[in-house]
Amino acid sequence: MSCYPERMIYGEFASCDECGTVHRVRIGIGTEPVQAHRFACVQCKQEMGVVVEFGKGVSFGPNATVVEPVDDAPTINLHASFVFAKGELGDPGAFPSMEFSKRLLEAAEERAGEDLGARLAQLSRSQRSRPRPTEEWEQLRWTWSLTRAGKPDLAEKRFQKFLKLSAYDPPPEDLPDWLFQFAADVSGPHFDTLFEAVFEQLRIAKDKPDFPRFVEHYGAKMSVPNGRRYFDLCGAYFKAFPEFSQVHHLVTAGLEIGDDHAAASMNYDETRMFYGNTFEVLGEHVSILTMLNNLIEDRLFDQLRNLTLAEYLKTDKAGRCRAFAENPAFAAITAEFDNQVRNASHHGGMTFDRDTGLVEYRSGKGGQGDLNSMSYARYLARCVTLFMQALVLLRLEVAVAEFFKTQYPL
Repeated sequence: MSCYPERMIYGEFASCDECGTVHRVRIGIGTEPVQAHRFACVQCKQEMGVVVEFGKGVSFGPNATVVEPVDDAPTINLHASFVFAKGELGDPGAFPSMEFSKRLLEAAEERAGEDLGARLAQLSRSQRSRPRPTEEWEQLRWTWSLTRAGKPDLAEKRFQKFLKLSAYDPPPEDLPDWLFQFAADVSGPHFDTLFEAVFEQLRIAKDKPDFPRFVEHYGAKMSVPNGRRYFDLCGAYFKAFPEFSQVHHLVTAGLEIGDDHAAASMNYDETRMFYGNTFEVLGEHVSILTMLNNLIEDRLFDQLRNLTLAEYLKTDKAGRCRAFAENPAFAAITAEFDNQVRNASHHGGMTFDRDTGLVEYRSGKGGQGDLNSMSYARYLARCVTLFMQALVLLRLEVAVAEFFKTQYPL
């Protein structure tokens, strides 16, 4: 184990334990306390690994051992917070942070306009007072789990302990407030804009005559099972965060990640089911958008144009978004919702080639259609986008419970 490097790029030479090939490994340092990377040996294509852990250092393995430098060793670029242009994965002079930092700044300028300086200062203060996402999630997970287990005293003890250590300013008032703030912080400025548009639709729906019956239905039938699914989904996301972190900040800023980008860390086993599982959760939870849309269109909350709510809930999840397709705010938070990718991930129809960095799957019923492919970087970005859309819905549900005094989705 090497000492933790006090610099942006850490360099080391490591050999593959299987075939002995030596690699020059360049690791871009991120902000998470533990940063795990998996990559393929350039010779035998077997998986190798390295972990950066704050306060402990850099350790190699599995299938990787630190060795003496070899001048002509092939370069492996890794970064915890960024993806690379495809041609840069083996470039010893690659600095993806420079390209994406420029794009992130441009996106911030577009949002903030002339107040960019004040906005950056605000973000800086927020960064000092907020813990890292995985660290905060671990504390939130315990508090949420204890609450779900009917242990309010232990949950409150955990909550108060976290507040003292986290320097929250202002501090959340309770678990639902904490969950709302956490979801907003994790999902970033791009998805916050989408949430604001959805919240405006809630403002319209609340004035409709059947809205109280909708609130009663939500609290009695939806909040608890939805809360369980959100809890499990968040756990899955942060368990695989070393993979998702490569695109997380880019996606939440609204930047596009395409097939011309490549993820350096490729631990596909951690993410292969995530898109399909998140699709299932979102497909279940979009019914709240359908109910609100019914109200907005001056119908009963449980009456669609041509179906009752009971009939709608028996339909295939892939088509449920059509019920509110004409509502731009609602449609925007289901823009990423691909049933073909979901089917491929759930039915063993998706494959990953570590050598090319491509995820491949077949479209059509039973996976008998055309062969499709996308870079693993793009697959990660689509997973993150789908998850962030789910967090927008989570915030909406917490807002419904908070403002209209019904059961929280916990």
